[in-house]
Amino acid sequence: MRLPAFRSSGDPGSNVLPDAQNRRVRREADSSYRDRPQAAADTCLGYHNMSIAASLCSRARGFHHARFNRSATRRAVPPSSRLLTRLLGSDPGLLRFHTALRSVTACLLTGVVTIGWTVQVHRPPTLAAFALLFAMVAPLFLRDATPRGWFRSLAVIYGTGCACFIAASALAAWPLAADAAFLAVLFAAMLVQACGPRALGGAMTGVVAFYLGLYLHPTLVHGFTMLGLSMVALVIVAFTGRVLVPTRPDATLRRALTAVTQRAATVLADRRADEPEAVRHLSLLNEAALAVEEQLGLLDLPGAQRLRACLIDVEVVAGQHAVDSRRLDRSDVRLRIALRRLSRAGRDAVASAARAAKTGVKRPASAALAWRDALAWLPACRATTAALIAMLIGHSVSPERWFWAVITTFVVFLGTRSRGDTIRKTGERVLGTLAGVAVSAALMGAFHGMPWLLVAAMAACVFGWAYFILTSYGQGVFFITVLVGLVYGELGFAIGPLIEMRVEEVFVGCVVSIAVAVSMMPLRTSRHVDTKVTGVLDALDEVLRVCNTSVEAMHPLTAMRALDRRWHELRIALRPLQTQRVFAWNTQVELAVGPLFACVQAARELARETARGAAADEARARLSGALAMFAARSGRNTTEPDAAVAGGLVAAR
Repeated sequence: MRLPAFRSSGDPGSNVLPDAQNRRVRREADSSYRDRPQAAADTCLGYHNMSIAASLCSRARGFHHARFNRSATRRAVPPSSRLLTRLLGSDPGLLRFHTALRSVTACLLTGVVTIGWTVQVHRPPTLAAFALLFAMVAPLFLRDATPRGWFRSLAVIYGTGCACFIAASALAAWPLAADAAFLAVLFAAMLVQACGPRALGGAMTGVVAFYLGLYLHPTLVHGFTMLGLSMVALVIVAFTGRVLVPTRPDATLRRALTAVTQRAATVLADRRADEPEAVRHLSLLNEAALAVEEQLGLLDLPGAQRLRACLIDVEVVAGQHAVDSRRLDRSDVRLRIALRRLSRAGRDAVASAARAAKTGVKRPASAALAWRDALAWLPACRATTAALIAMLIGHSVSPERWFWAVITTFVVFLGTRSRGDTIRKTGERVLGTLAGVAVSAALMGAFHGMPWLLVAAMAACVFGWAYFILTSYGQGVFFITVLVGLVYGELGFAIGPLIEMRVEEVFVGCVVSIAVAVSMMPLRTSRHVDTKVTGVLDALDEVLRVCNTSVEAMHPLTAMRALDRRWHELRIALRPLQTQRVFAWNTQVELAVGPLFACVQAARELARETARGAAADEARARLSGALAMFAARSGRNTTEPDAAVAGGLVAAR
């Protein structure tokens, strides 16, 4: 079996061919890529129905590439670099890592100042609770690019938290009024959940602050003391976010480009014949490319359009490399060439971002969302109904810990759009809680009498919660449950009854959430997936319209990125069905995902060729064939396989 004519030295952008031979291979690859004739049916079969011999060949070569790259990487890369590579692979640009670092740094500094002051003046340490909660939650939602917008978000989050804490402290003496006000705060928080990070941060801080005020019901003197200590937390959060761990657009852009290169290297090294694995690798590559696009949207860079074109080029060539086993050697060369072009464009863009950061020239923040369209009325009604039922049941279980049941319903309904999504989230909540209470009990027994180790464990829990809570809900619940157990245990509460009470209240909240979701949530998971599929087809229609009519208001690459975002929304909507696969297999959905992704890949190639001003007949033929196959596999009405692209799109719908 003939292997590729060159080897990689560990860097996917490196080239070990002589210059003259490199130019010759590049000309052959580019000419073959431009001039090869393929029919629509052949290209569609190239995406989905490879021959047995080609599959065996690609598996053998992929095993050779993966083994060689792994051995070379282990020999050349130190452990710290391998750890950074893993972090970039799961977190493009290290945005979540730096957010978690800001949260844990602000918490540690706030705890040192506020708890140290309470110990010095012989006051209860619970006076620092509001300051610590604000320092932990606020950094997650401070995402504005400009300093003015960043401080405005900080002021909104802090002001909302203070107002809710004052209202809860004032109403604590009247339980019925306090409960009604708590439901109103939950309703308002759910209502603005889709109005951007600033509104969501204010909502989360307001709910937590109201819960804290009802639970502690401080006196007037203690309330003013807690507000004074929270101002210390406000200063520390600002100092941490702007000085200690600042947001550097050039460094974030460079790390995001590194993540793109690494995921493209995974496609290059790991040749798979099965369709789901190729879709997963290419979707991860597309996620990293979207992370780069988000950073480009925050800055006004001269070379941004060139970098966008290079990103699209890498994705197109990677897609062809993953599915076209008949031209493995040439696709290797094309992908390496595309990565080198991306590297050059990335260096220029990073340098421009660094100059823009020094001179303060930044693109103005995007226009605010239309709040009237973004308000989530039905989710707010469902969550408030579930919170009311959980409040009534939770009061009968524990008059002091019923807040846990209500908070459970709030976080379970936050961001969910279908019944299956709600059920999946409640399952993650239960599993994370059970694992968290077990670990917290073990840590309290192991670290008893060792306060510094407990503080280190609490800091690790804060970091883990901030890193996972917005992306992997179950892991975030695990860390916050461990943190709650450690805090209560350090305050002197008996850990056994506390764990039992928390599990009971969480179960109450989860059961109520599932009951309300089944009875009041009209959108089934299958209908939700169908809605997202229609969104992908609409975005695909927009790409075709822009490429066919040369619309001045939108660039083909911009329309393609809108299609990519719709595709990732569909992948999120499919998660409940992937969980359900353990019990049942949805044949139509499973079979239709691959051809739909082939449509997205063909549309990406069409957008790239249109942006270059080149002929795109082959991309149109591939798109037509992929649409016909998607229509056939999804069980929808279809036309002949060799129909035009427009007819195929109508058939897919």
